[in-house]
Amino acid sequence: MILVIDDDIAVRTSLKFLLKKEGHQVNTADSQETALLVIHEEIPELILMDMNFSLETSGKEGIELLKKIKKNQR
Repeated sequence: MILVIDDDIAVRTSLKFLLKKEGHQVNTADSQETALLVIHEEIPELILMDMNFSLETSGKEGIELLKKIKKNQR
């Protein structure tokens, strides 16, 4: 399963459409919280994610989410 994490519905929808068209199983999440719930249910083979979930463009939010995902997979 490929997990697409992005707060922009257009990005999520487009990527889901394109990846499904190529035969991939795709799940989406619109927030960090939703992403963690999805990952708790099924570990994705690949994660495509936005690094910013607010107006800040430092990528800090994405790095924090990656840390949480990694911590939960131990």
